Amino acid sequence: MMSPRCRMPTQRSPKLPRSGTVALTLTLAQALAGAGTLTVSFPARATAYAASIDPPRGFGHTIGDVVTERVLLAAAGREVRNVEPPSSGRIDLWLERRPARVETDREGRRWLVLDYQIVNAPRSLTQIALPALSLRTRGGDLLQLGAWPITVGPIISDAVAAPVDIDSAGAGVAQIVAAGQGREPTALSSASPAMQPDRGASPIPLSPIVWRIGYALACLLSTLACWLAWWIWRNHRDAAQLPFARGWRRMRSLCASRAPADADADAAWHIVHRALNETAGQVINMHSLSRLFAHAPWLLPMQPELESFYERSDARFFAVSSEPGGRPSAESASRPSADAALVALLRALFRAERRRHR
Repeated sequence: MMSPRCRMPTQRSPKLPRSGTVALTLTLAQALAGAGTLTVSFPARATAYAASIDPPRGFGHTIGDVVTERVLLAAAGREVRNVEPPSSGRIDLWLERRPARVETDREGRRWLVLDYQIVNAPRSLTQIALPALSLRTRGGDLLQLGAWPITVGPIISDAVAAPVDIDSAGAGVAQIVAAGQGREPTALSSASPAMQPDRGASPIPLSPIVWRIGYALACLLSTLACWLAWWIWRNHRDAAQLPFARGWRRMRSLCASRAPADADADAAWHIVHRALNETAGQVINMHSLSRLFAHAPWLLPMQPELESFYERSDARFFAVSSEPGGRPSAESASRPSADAALVALLRALFRAERRRHR
């Protein structure tokens, strides 16, 4: 006889609903139940510190000015790093913030430099405020600085148009330290005094300018006098030393002292011959002109004139007389243009000599 089989009771798992959201929820619940107690940790509460700042001048600003506020990166006696700088750009009707930068002073302290440019101009003197900021560090702490009042106005103004209260700007517990001295911010409840009237420019002392002008004029006159003295001395030296300069001076004296019809015409010829002989360092004639040019090559451009001069000189002084009594012929005795030709030749020689010695 067969014994009946005993059927053990089995516990069936509940079927998951077909909905995806409900299934995921039940699955997460079962996982958390199997893992035990879940511990959730929350970050500690952030600590707020009052920032120490080096504030800008609070008055005398107008459109286009850049107002600089410096924030000390330190709190509770220790240095604060990894501070998130505020964003740059237009802030309100009056100010635009430039990109922040970090500077280190001589004492090794680090400062966050915030530059604000005034981009608008009021019709009358107006008080505005640099905005209050909360600078967050990567550790979660806060550096809070309050608003700082400044006055902005046109060139001429009489009174403050719109006073601003720091409390309404959300200063909170900000502590402002100006130039190393701490002081609490105060509300801007009263108007700032009006701008002072313009004053005349300070007179410029003229005595130093007059002295400098006089000194410059004295130097100029001294230089001109030195140049003039040098020019006179050089001409006097050339007239005393250079052969053609001496000959030209004698020729001018001869032409000024005697009449054109004077029979003593040989003196002009002797002056030119002497100047040529002194230039060559020896007696020169028609056949030794090459020695003159070898000693004074700067006379080569005047070779045709000098050859003509020596030809006429030979014809004058060494020509054979064709008339009885040994007297020179009428053609050689009467030369109306002889003196003028000699003067022109000596003048040309003198100018060439002067160009040579400049």
